[in-house]
Amino acid sequence: MPPPRFRLPWTDSDEASGPDAGYWFYALHLATIWGLALSNAFHGMALLWAMIRWKRVRPSSESLSATGMDRLLKPFALYVAVFLVSVLTSYKVPESATHLRGLIGLTTLPLAFLLVRGQRQVRLLFDILIWTTLGLAILGIGQYLFTDYGALDNRIPGAFSHYMTYSGILLVGSCLVLARIVANTASKPSRDWLILIPILVALVLTLTRHAWLAAFAVLTIAWLLRFRRLFWVYVASVALLLAFTASVAPEHWSRLRSIASLEDPSNYDRLCMAYAGVHMIEDAPLFGIGPGMVEYYYPIYRHPTSTRSHVMHLHNTVMQLGAERGLLTVVAYVWLMAAAVILAYRGLKRDGGLSGPRADLYLGTLLTLIAFNVAGIFEANWRDSEVQRWVLFLIAVPCCLPDHQRGETAAEAGPSPDPAADSPEA
Repeated sequence: MPPPRFRLPWTDSDEASGPDAGYWFYALHLATIWGLALSNAFHGMALLWAMIRWKRVRPSSESLSATGMDRLLKPFALYVAVFLVSVLTSYKVPESATHLRGLIGLTTLPLAFLLVRGQRQVRLLFDILIWTTLGLAILGIGQYLFTDYGALDNRIPGAFSHYMTYSGILLVGSCLVLARIVANTASKPSRDWLILIPILVALVLTLTRHAWLAAFAVLTIAWLLRFRRLFWVYVASVALLLAFTASVAPEHWSRLRSIASLEDPSNYDRLCMAYAGVHMIEDAPLFGIGPGMVEYYYPIYRHPTSTRSHVMHLHNTVMQLGAERGLLTVVAYVWLMAAAVILAYRGLKRDGGLSGPRADLYLGTLLTLIAFNVAGIFEANWRDSEVQRWVLFLIAVPCCLPDHQRGETAAEAGPSPDPAADSPEA
């Protein structure tokens, strides 16, 4: 008996005719993330397009379940609902209400379900993100070589206002390129290496330790996936790189050594922030003290020995969410991330593992989510709207690549058969 058919949120003609205007608005909003106002403009156009064409792009109840969208929309809906309640129960409701504009950025996830249609369009978006990252990496390297940027107190920001945002974008882009190299689905793998190297160089030059740790984690995973029997080569390469850094780049070596040192003021301060965050959660466990309230109330909750008396956030994604919006938001966030990882992993296995035709897309999602959450242990990167939007798109990717056994896209599956043709009478 043939597998059941379901109605995707797009039609045969949509896939055959290529991306429409809504897709390009969505793509441009991701590609212009370096200029948030411009990105917001394209985002608004994509939202307007989706609303105008709602009857055409909306998914059916069958496709929600068949593609796995419902597994992401449930935690997403919980996250949004608790966000709204946390504003209403905030210590300062008017101030927290200004953070509701963040809900617009969150629509990056459901918009992907509506506007991104199948493997070809997902792969094109991956290309756009990778080339955007490469351009930003070259810009950052240029800043390091030809401007006053580069020192610890004046780190390269690329095209962004802060080096943390820059390092987060570089981290995501490096994961997408790394996935291509591991899956070996690109027609020119040597080109991917030429793209990855400047991105990693720029990432190193940011002197951002949480991004370094996350990059090291996914590089190790990637090597184990592709060259497990040659792991000793990887270990030797890391040792040589560390020795080279110690001899020619003392500032970078000092930053590297400081990662596990409590004598480093910023490391100790992170423990003090965790102390404050725990007490904030104790006072408002379900819905938090309110979006944006950590900055206001940190002086009250801070540990007496903390280095800084004022902070904007707690430098830990889960702690920040728990303090601002409560433990229910933490549940929704972890649920969303876990659901996306499971969907991507199952898609990778179902598609033939690392030898599958879409392995780089599934693996790119997996590596990015791993790296993003490793970095999130030391930095509240979920609150960074530019990085968040790229991550939200990647969370949606497994649902934009439905099971090819059911038909990856309507175009690939062919026209839906006449129901009468499958009936016994026929």
